[in-house]
Amino acid sequence: MLRSIITFGLLLVGATLLPAQTFKNVTPAEAKQLIDKGGVIILDVRTEGEWNQGHLKGATRIDVMDKQFKQKVSKLDKSKPIVVYCAVGGRSAYASDDMVKLGFTKVYNMDGGIKGWRKAGFPLQN
Repeated sequence: MLRSIITFGLLLVGATLLPAQTFKNVTPAEAKQLIDKGGVIILDVRTEGEWNQGHLKGATRIDVMDKQFKQKVSKLDKSKPIVVYCAVGGRSAYASDDMVKLGFTKVYNMDGGIKGWRKAGFPLQN
């Protein structure tokens, strides 16, 4: 019995010392490198109106403000790297955090969002 309690205690302490899974902030240039490598999901979490003004080629749009965002995003492949973006990086950080909690393991939040992408001179699709 004592051995079981000690083992449980060690497991509990060990688990609390592990770093929490989180997303990584990347610059637009770093996001472009990830995208250019291939095999990455590109997720636009903006509204339809924002999407229609231009988006990254190959992106999927799921509005983070949609009440079914978590349900919809859960259908994506959790094992693939995913680059998440919005207008400037706030909503995508919120979405990225939710995605990590849902079990996505390689989440990259594009800091600066599509505005940073445009500023870097990278192409958009309409």
